[in-house]
Amino acid sequence: MSAVPARPHAGPLVAGVTAHRATGAPVMTIWAAWRSLRPREAAVFIVASLMFGAIDLTSLLEYHVGTQLPQVVTRSVLMPLLSGLVLLLCWLPAARSAATGAARMRQLVLATLLGSGLGMVLAQVVTLALPWPSMCDLIRASYGKPPCIPLRPLALMGDTLWVFMPALMIVGLLEIQARRRRQQDAAETLLREHGELRRHALASQLAALQAQVDPPLLFDALVSVEQAYGRRDPSASARLERLIQHLRVALPRLPRHHPTPSGSGGATLASEAELIASYLALLRDLHGQAPAFDGELGAYGAMPLPPMLLLPLVQRALRLGRPGRCWLQARDGCITLGFDHEGLCSDDDDLASLRERLAVLGGRLTCASGAGRTLFTLELHA
Repeated sequence: MSAVPARPHAGPLVAGVTAHRATGAPVMTIWAAWRSLRPREAAVFIVASLMFGAIDLTSLLEYHVGTQLPQVVTRSVLMPLLSGLVLLLCWLPAARSAATGAARMRQLVLATLLGSGLGMVLAQVVTLALPWPSMCDLIRASYGKPPCIPLRPLALMGDTLWVFMPALMIVGLLEIQARRRRQQDAAETLLREHGELRRHALASQLAALQAQVDPPLLFDALVSVEQAYGRRDPSASARLERLIQHLRVALPRLPRHHPTPSGSGGATLASEAELIASYLALLRDLHGQAPAFDGELGAYGAMPLPPMLLLPLVQRALRLGRPGRCWLQARDGCITLGFDHEGLCSDDDDLASLRERLAVLGGRLTCASGAGRTLFTLELHA
């Protein structure tokens, strides 16, 4: 069936319905609209049709039907079901249309009116082929009159209006529910987009933080290397190599990697461990002492990790205490950064900032202190 684009004010008679949505969906044909039928919508039309048939059946109590009862009941149920089916098929393209406002309401009203009229015509045509009496025939027979004349224009108009009014109420209720569902979907989409924007912004911020180098630390390291070369210290070359290594680890990440929705910005657990090791090596060259660092990453070295989560914890630990050893472990998707020093779990702005970053990325940071050590555990969700 070919698809004809629906105009803004076109009714449901057009052969296709344009369903251009914000996501750029293709043209939705009438067949596609019919295939989109939901079980709940079908159930609404079936139940309503059966209720109309039941209203007619109550009139059987006033007339003598005799042996024709099965035929009368079948006809009273079949006609509203056929009408309901046609009404459903006319309503679906209008309901799936992308039209909004007054244009959409006109489409729904016209579709309901068209479905009511076509449904009554189809029901009359089908029942003409079946030798079953109608309620009208029974009523006229009780007064000794001939059977009703089918397909009379005035009678069809009256039956159409009789079906149209309650059908319009049903369509209105369905439209209210659909509008609420669309509003809820739009709100959820906005929330998801807001979350993605926050994650992207946070990823960019974290990558920028990762690319920052402490100017005093860098200046002191350069002066230390210069002084070592001036006094012909044999360790001068090694110090320069460690400074270069730290710059290689810390500086190039922002221009080389783009932040991802997960906030990793191209960083991995192995690269973050390398950053910690090079930072502590610089401190050791400058001050003669720094915590020893061990990393047990195993197969988790390539795990994506938001940048600048681990190094701030190391810097914070050095400000609050004097740990002699620092270690990094990764097991079962959890990352543990430990120090051989107690009392590093006190809440402060730095720890609160790290927890907020992880919360945006769907992770969690916990801290446990005791028995001469402090453990920071990072849980990241895929």
